[in-house]
Amino acid sequence: MGMRIKQVEVVALQAPEAPGVKSACLVRVMTDEGIEGFGQAELPSLIAQAFVRTREWTWYFSGGLEQVLKGQDPLRIGYLWNKMYASMWLYGRRGAGIAVLGAIDTALWDIKGKYYGKPLFELLGPRLNIARDEGEFLGPKKYVRAYATIYPSGSTPEEIRANVAGTVDAGFRAVKIEEQPGGLGRMSARRDAQLLAAAREALGAEGDLMVDYQYILPSFAEALSRIRALQPYAPYFVEAPLPPDNLSAYARLAEAVDVPIAAGDGGFTTKEEFIELMEVGRVDIVQPSTVRSGGITEIVNIASEAYRRGVLCIPHCYAWMIGVAAALHLAAVFPNMPYIEMPAPHPTSPLVQELLLPPPRPEDGWVAVPKRPGLGFELNERVIERYRAEPA
Repeated sequence: MGMRIKQVEVVALQAPEAPGVKSACLVRVMTDEGIEGFGQAELPSLIAQAFVRTREWTWYFSGGLEQVLKGQDPLRIGYLWNKMYASMWLYGRRGAGIAVLGAIDTALWDIKGKYYGKPLFELLGPRLNIARDEGEFLGPKKYVRAYATIYPSGSTPEEIRANVAGTVDAGFRAVKIEEQPGGLGRMSARRDAQLLAAAREALGAEGDLMVDYQYILPSFAEALSRIRALQPYAPYFVEAPLPPDNLSAYARLAEAVDVPIAAGDGGFTTKEEFIELMEVGRVDIVQPSTVRSGGITEIVNIASEAYRRGVLCIPHCYAWMIGVAAALHLAAVFPNMPYIEMPAPHPTSPLVQELLLPPPRPEDGWVAVPKRPGLGFELNERVIERYRAEPA
């Protein structure tokens, strides 16, 4: 029979006193041989619990994802991805269902790496079918570049300057500034330019500076005006300027400006949606979320589709540290993944800075790809014990 899945568990964490991230939703997959794997989903843990544990049965619905997986071979990851996806055809083909499926998928990859005693990048490399010219793919990277998302970034040039300087002191050489009330995207194009000028001053001329409008700009004309105002400060990309359904406006914007346009973290989940984002929206960079977009298996598909179209793929993960771990292995093998996303050092939260052992840290802008089996990190059980809560 071999190893079999015996349980799928949603682990809800709550740290209400933390100045930064206050909750996290983890998924643990357990096997009858004692090997466990972990994933993470960016959604309320109560929703994840519903997808995993529901016992409703009908002629078209085979119960929750735990029922779908129990007794199955965890090493048959592609088969199990499709089995879970097919079980949710009526209600989970996009959105929250794919986020939970993806957390389980990442946990299965973690199990597979631990079972074979190999880090994930060694298992992922042979799956790639994207490098057709000899020498194009020279093997996995030992280090991956990381940019830090600063959130909240600050609403004044002084706050922006201080936050970026602190992030540089922590070892990052690339940062992303976020929209926030009273700050970027909420005042005028001129004010956005002033904030980005402060960020560029603190980062230096050589660092890469990213901008995220979080889908709030109401029109093509507004987005065009603001991005043109930012161009003197050489943004590496501008993320999510327009609502995610405005794909034709994305195409017009990408054609009108020289700054690369990025999108994909806001509700995009499967490769079908990302293909549409690339072919209709014409974005330069896709950002599948390692905690929302179908797990490692589906991001391999998305990144491969991007590579074939000459599009960069830079995974979203922000402060979700199991997602950061997954992104390290993905970026190690994909030539079109020049960066991964990581949280800035402040504001702090035990669910971010203390969740993984050993904690991944940048050094002069680079993060080492772990060589330990699976995802290459252990969960800090003291953090789990202290902050564990009922799904909510």
